[in-house]
Amino acid sequence: MTDDGVTSEAAIRPAGAPPPANGGARTKAILLLAAMFVLGGAAGVAVGRASAVREIRHMMEGPPGASRVNFRIEALRRHLDLSAAQVDQLRAVMAESDAEREKLMAACDPGMDDLRKRTDAKVRALLDEAQRKRFDDLSKRRGRPPGPWMDGPPPPPPPP
Repeated sequence: MTDDGVTSEAAIRPAGAPPPANGGARTKAILLLAAMFVLGGAAGVAVGRASAVREIRHMMEGPPGASRVNFRIEALRRHLDLSAAQVDQLRAVMAESDAEREKLMAACDPGMDDLRKRTDAKVRALLDEAQRKRFDDLSKRRGRPPGPWMDGPPPPPPPP
């Protein structure tokens, strides 16, 4: 007991016992804070990634031509800080260019189709029966954007 009549902890503690770990509560608090920081960072990364994936998926919806235009416009909008009027004008320019691009690509289609058929025949010759079936299924979907229309015709292009 001390002079003021209060029993000290040392007087209660058995001889030879270590003093209480005053840092125990502090250590737990620090570890809890560190865990919260790490979990918060991980959650932030996960939310940021999910948001980016959703945005890219949205830009890539629809036919390939529309997806290409949307992706390019979004990239230019971000890097050049375009106004809404500029984005509308850019969309018109891209639509015109995309139509011309389609005409140019159409001239290449017959030769490309023939090359694709010859290549596919060589690939099929290398595969076993189960692989050929899966290859044929994949070939049916080739060149079509992924989406709910995989087993049917692609959706019409979005309005400009």
